[in-house]
Amino acid sequence: MRRLLIASLAALLVPAAAAEARSGVCAAPSHVSFKRAPGAASGRVSWRPARHAAHGTRYRVYRNRDVIGQTTRHWMKVRVSVGVRYRFSVRAVSPSGRLLPCRAGIRKLVTYNAPSRPGNFVVTGASGAAAHLQWSKSKRGDARVKSYRVLRGGVTYKQITGTRIDVPISNDRTYRFSVAAVDTHGKLGRAAGPVTIDSGHQPPPAPANVLAGDVTDSALILSWSPSVPARGRVTGYRVYRDGKPLRGVQGLSTQVTNLAAAASHVFTVAAVDSAGWISAQSAPATVSTAPPIPTTGRSQAFLLASTDRSFADFRDHYRQIGVVYPTYFDCSAAGDLTGHDDPLITHWSQARGVKVLPRYNCQRGAVLDRILNDATLRAQWLDQLVGSVDQNGYDGLNLDFETGYASDRSAFTSFVAELAQRLHARGKLLSIAVSPKSSDVPNHPRSTFFDYQALSQYADWIFVMAWGIHWTSSAPGPQDDLVWTRMILDYIDTMPNKGRFVLGAQLYGMDWPNGGGTANPGTAYEYSGIQALIARVAAVPRRDAATDAWTFSYSESGVSHEVWYSDADTTHTRIQLARDHGLGIGFWRLGNEDQRLWSDPLLAP
Repeated sequence: MRRLLIASLAALLVPAAAAEARSGVCAAPSHVSFKRAPGAASGRVSWRPARHAAHGTRYRVYRNRDVIGQTTRHWMKVRVSVGVRYRFSVRAVSPSGRLLPCRAGIRKLVTYNAPSRPGNFVVTGASGAAAHLQWSKSKRGDARVKSYRVLRGGVTYKQITGTRIDVPISNDRTYRFSVAAVDTHGKLGRAAGPVTIDSGHQPPPAPANVLAGDVTDSALILSWSPSVPARGRVTGYRVYRDGKPLRGVQGLSTQVTNLAAAASHVFTVAAVDSAGWISAQSAPATVSTAPPIPTTGRSQAFLLASTDRSFADFRDHYRQIGVVYPTYFDCSAAGDLTGHDDPLITHWSQARGVKVLPRYNCQRGAVLDRILNDATLRAQWLDQLVGSVDQNGYDGLNLDFETGYASDRSAFTSFVAELAQRLHARGKLLSIAVSPKSSDVPNHPRSTFFDYQALSQYADWIFVMAWGIHWTSSAPGPQDDLVWTRMILDYIDTMPNKGRFVLGAQLYGMDWPNGGGTANPGTAYEYSGIQALIARVAAVPRRDAATDAWTFSYSESGVSHEVWYSDADTTHTRIQLARDHGLGIGFWRLGNEDQRLWSDPLLAP
């Protein structure tokens, strides 16, 4: 049993020398690209790492033949000059610091960014001997927009600084106008239009009967009656929200999304005819969105704040979730607290009754030792943790301190006790993420740090990360073997305050080449990635009865692979076990898991 627990120590860690020797093949980066934002003096060189690049591989970036820098990330900012052609190259550097021969590159001419094309260019009507043109502002390019050039019949008519102009017209004539932005360097952007003005032309009538239907807490369907002009035809409609253009549509309805819950908006609609003339706006329709449906869920889930997909998944299934742990904060090698709040995630969750306890993560043993034992740094961290909760209005926090030394067990417990006291005095909650174990083994490199019995006296939840029996550099196997999971649950059953424990389940899979081990590290996949892999290699998975996990093997480019993963069915087993033992259930992490999970009746809102 001890051997199994020690196995989780090396999760996600691959010794550099073994990784380099794994295949002897240089893992070259690919898909090098360069992008520069308008007006920026620097651009971003990005690349894709090789699939089998060793953990800890760095990348040296070149501009022509000059070394710009070296990074473990997959992008780097590089200063450039407009009008110059560059060769950007990326070269791999092994974890031990050896410059590898494999490289990838791209040639790129840094072109000048002119202003964008003006938007919403229309004729708003005519009175007497003048027609009225208007448009919306252009976005700047490499210089700010100075003025707009109005062209009549392709020839400059006038240059102005505003976004509307009256132009003289005569009887029985047809005019074609366009408009383009001019920046402070005299560069001309793309022209909008043309629009046609016929003497005596009248704009179409305003649409009528603007109505909102299917109103929810974040969306609605807006519809209206058609505009029927005396001459010509209507080619589309322009929808306005709170007086500002929202979008153009060709039909008689549109779905409006991303609205705030319990908010009021005013919608109007105008018609645009084939000559580019726009009607007056319709009578306003005032609509209030519904209040959000509150969650009734009881599960807990980590939300990866660095990816939009994780939040989108949370939005779809929040009603089955009672507590969310956004990954906002980390520790630096110097012992500083880093990270920041994401108000969108925080406020959206709390508006729906989901408790927000951000994850404060630190997985550096030496740093944790200083935080727990250096009186000044300890006080600083306690103040910052509590201050962050107060400042951002969180419901509490999740403390994810991992790889702590066994010798710091008592110091960690006292740190938790003081943190809990300060949070509880404010009506806030404390959750602690802990390594799994089936017994309290002395001097274990990961689990001894956590005194389950003592911690459960202070924390509101003990989130047991019940996965990692097989890991990146281990031999292949299930991440949460069912026999091992049952042993963890049996140990938790002996704890006081057992109801505070949460069984954490993982939602991912792992692909090991050549039997795994430190020389052949595995690659983690989310469920959607596993399914794509199955389709690509035409694999036939089987469910292993003993471990209650899915597995399959395949061979590619002469390399054998073994894959283990979970799905909604195997996760259901863990949810049922948690219920049977009187524990909560939690997940790492939201994103691309098997979506059938959320139809599990045990998670029903």
